[in-house]
Amino acid sequence: MKNKHHYHLAEILVVEDEEDHSRLIKKTLEAIGQLRNDIVLIENGQEALDYLRKEGSYAGSDHSMPILILLDIKLPLKNGFEVIQELKADKELKNIPVVVLTTASSKEDIERAMSMGANDYITKPVKFDDFRNKVNSLGYYWGIVSDAHRLFD
Repeated sequence: MKNKHHYHLAEILVVEDEEDHSRLIKKTLEAIGQLRNDIVLIENGQEALDYLRKEGSYAGSDHSMPILILLDIKLPLKNGFEVIQELKADKELKNIPVVVLTTASSKEDIERAMSMGANDYITKPVKFDDFRNKVNSLGYYWGIVSDAHRLFD
């Protein structure tokens, strides 16, 4: 049996500026029984990039890199498109899967995010029950299709 104190569990990074949405995403992901990932909540695009690059207030941090980023588009300081652009241009970060999870549902936004390298685009429903169901399905989806979790068993 491995000693869990010798490594971090893989993280899921949630970049969402609306506190109600971020709490709901976190609560829903935690309710998925098989999901053992740590969930990190960040409120703006610049802070997300600092976290991923271990810069600014995260300089010297020993946190692990996330296996998944759930990213809102409408963010303060740097929006989701800017975050995707910088992630995909960074050789250390470009392979982290990014799922856009946002209320922005225009065809142009979807096409832009996907063409920039997002792995998926999910429009948040207005009703919280529908939103919870989508996030719940997303957690199961990543749990089933991703092999990354096997690195942390």
